[in-house]
Amino acid sequence: MSDILGIGISALLANRSGLDVTGHNIANVNTAGYSRQRLDLSNRVGAVTSYGFAGNGVTVRGVERLSDSFVFAREIAGTASLSRVETFTTEAKRTDALLSDADTGLGTTLSSFFDSLSVMATTPSSTATRQTVITAADALAGRFNDLQGQLDADERSINSRIGQTVTEINNYAATIASLNDRISMALGASGGKPPNDLVDQRAQAIRELSQRVSVSTVEQDDGSLNVFVANGQSLVVGTTTSALGTRPNEFDSARSEVTVQGGAVISGQVGGGTLGGLLDTRREILDPAREKLGRIAITLSETVNAQQAKGVDQNGNFGGPLFTPLAGAAPASSRNTGSAAVTVGFADATQLDGKAYQLGFDGSAWSLTDPATGSAVPFTGSGTAADPFVAKGFSLAVGGTPAAGDKFLVQPGRRAAGQLAVAISNPAQLAAAAPIKAGAATTNTGTGTITPGVVTDVTNTALRDPVSIQFTGPGTYSINGSGAYSYTAGQPISVNGWQVEISGSPATGDSFTVGPTGANSGDDRNARLLSGIASKALLDGGLNTLTAANGQLVQQVGSKAQTAQLQLDAQTALASQTLSERNALSGVNLDEEAADLLRWQQAYQASAQIIATASTIFDSLLAATRR
Repeated sequence: MSDILGIGISALLANRSGLDVTGHNIANVNTAGYSRQRLDLSNRVGAVTSYGFAGNGVTVRGVERLSDSFVFAREIAGTASLSRVETFTTEAKRTDALLSDADTGLGTTLSSFFDSLSVMATTPSSTATRQTVITAADALAGRFNDLQGQLDADERSINSRIGQTVTEINNYAATIASLNDRISMALGASGGKPPNDLVDQRAQAIRELSQRVSVSTVEQDDGSLNVFVANGQSLVVGTTTSALGTRPNEFDSARSEVTVQGGAVISGQVGGGTLGGLLDTRREILDPAREKLGRIAITLSETVNAQQAKGVDQNGNFGGPLFTPLAGAAPASSRNTGSAAVTVGFADATQLDGKAYQLGFDGSAWSLTDPATGSAVPFTGSGTAADPFVAKGFSLAVGGTPAAGDKFLVQPGRRAAGQLAVAISNPAQLAAAAPIKAGAATTNTGTGTITPGVVTDVTNTALRDPVSIQFTGPGTYSINGSGAYSYTAGQPISVNGWQVEISGSPATGDSFTVGPTGANSGDDRNARLLSGIASKALLDGGLNTLTAANGQLVQQVGSKAQTAQLQLDAQTALASQTLSERNALSGVNLDEEAADLLRWQQAYQASAQIIATASTIFDSLLAATRR
């Protein structure tokens, strides 16, 4: 009699547990990270009877959490990769739009500036066309400044988000450590039965953490999970956390670097998640874009100013700089102990490559290295102001006293675009004319002609001194009455930093003069050379024009944005596949749970019927014994 009652009671309790588990699943159908649970039942060992073993009911062995550790590992890895590429793609597209858009990019204003120089070359005496050049130069400088400002603002935003993300990472690490403690205690109290809901909460916290940074996990015997970042750096070990932090960059106090407990910088090791995407954006998009944009600004300024210096303005004076001279930056390491400072100039802007370099002092000698590769970079000079170090198109003059171990980060173009400004406001100061002019005497009887002349050395102090070339015979000439030079038609004649060519057959007594170009001359030769800068291959060792270099910058950023979008599409598809795998095993299906609910309900009612039947039998037996 007790057997059937015991069987009924065990069935009733088991089926009630089934109802509880199914109801719990339904209640958490919308709970993030919840894993479906299943009741694990086992038949009780039967009792020995005269006719063999008789059933003894059912036992609840536990509640199983339906999950797969391998799927979970793929899930957190995929989440970190997806979050990283989402962040990188968003930032790369923003920079791409900034540089490529006609309203915000450099291309339109750069073309307008050179177009204005071309117009000035056709009407060099026009104040209106000269003013157009000043206006176009102002607009161009403003566009460089705006681009620099926006890229700098993007870096400030990234620095702020790095700090915010590190705080979120530490908060999730603390949550995981707390859950480790609760899970470990629960396992001990339950005789090794895992607290499924706490495990789900921890798994969800790890998913959230992996959205911020790539992590790996190792399960311990006590049920806790150790969490690692940055190629093995511990973040959570049992109930202990090793908080990440931020600190100013060694060379730039406004730039945030990620650190581990103890202060070691791990920015270069952190991968995946929002944090990895932010660091990659700064390193792969913003830093190169600013250096290359600055390189264009430097080359423009240096080349235009150099050509201005070779011409004369409407007052008859040599042209001054159209743009304010630019300077590179070489911030010192915060760890430096010496008093040295480095000034960055430009020896040959056409050789700038848009990279940053590190200058170091070992106590006896200086070295220059590429921090991206660690390779040594050859340079010349002694590092003084009179004989600076020269490498890769820039020059470095060291002042003060360095100490062993001192370092400087040489950034030729990082801030240059923001420095560009127009140096003149008076249109008459534009040097449209060449400083010298050549002509033939009106009394000449031969057929000799002379070229207008070109300047070969603008620094020659006698450049604008009047010179007379007199033919003393059919094949000889003198200069300022001196010498007897052999004449060959078309052969260059170089004097005082200028060069002319005489062709044809000058007669004896014919003369030609070379002298200074006066004020308001209407000469356009230097204006044509200024406008011709647009078509000169000035960058990348003579491979690209200014416009082509800007196009290359836009193309490089656009290519990274496009590649990132392709990676995002792929990672999104992989994440969807992994989510489908997880949902197939761990997700709550309401149709299935409804069927289970009905099944458990019917079983529960049947179990109650067993007990009722046992009770009826027992009552019948009692009634029989009373007779």
